[in-house]
Amino acid sequence: MTGPTQHAAVPVLAAWDETSAFRGLRVALPPPLAAAHVLPGQVVKIRTDAGEGFFALASAPDPSGSADLLVKRGGHVADAVIARAVPGGHLELTPPFGKGFPVAEAEGRDVLLFAAGSAIAPVRSLVQHLVRERDRFGRITLFYGQRLGAEFAYVGEHLAWERRGVRVILCPSAEDDAWLGLRGRVQKVARSLAFGGAAPGDAVAFVSGMTAMVEDVRHTLAQAGIPPGRVHANF
Repeated sequence: MTGPTQHAAVPVLAAWDETSAFRGLRVALPPPLAAAHVLPGQVVKIRTDAGEGFFALASAPDPSGSADLLVKRGGHVADAVIARAVPGGHLELTPPFGKGFPVAEAEGRDVLLFAAGSAIAPVRSLVQHLVRERDRFGRITLFYGQRLGAEFAYVGEHLAWERRGVRVILCPSAEDDAWLGLRGRVQKVARSLAFGGAAPGDAVAFVSGMTAMVEDVRHTLAQAGIPPGRVHANF
């Protein structure tokens, strides 16, 4: 992935701790950049003194130009982004780019969403789009994995998603004595729950995570009768 080389300084509107590992950011995209944000799942490239990094936008396209990011602590570029992203400050971003998620292909169908780790960011943008156009889709189920129960992002939004018809299934993959719910990798939990009641012959899936996770989800869905052509990643 290379992406655009032109950067623009965009204002930081807000910054908050989403979890101990993730920092949430909100920026204001100027009109030329906002016009390029056309699909959930697109990414931007951020330039810092420590280098450049790719970050998925964590919010659906917004005519106002507001856009969210989710940055995981621990990398040189990520930590440089967090250090610079203070309200009133600026970040150097490219216009949003990438193919994003082909949401039109899911209209009239059940929708399965799979996210692991920081890849909840692009999937959150997709959830926002789906709930805005809720009557265009069938059942929607999100399988979201983190290592531990305390690491799930956007927990303050999950109930609102549920109320708008998105079933949220959280799947910590590590041993976690404090967690009383389901455990395991998202694809295994999805299979054990019969994919949330979605009709495999008609469902469309969107997946975001590390390459091995994405491929494992594709394989699991293929075994359930969802062909690769109906399983979409955002890259």
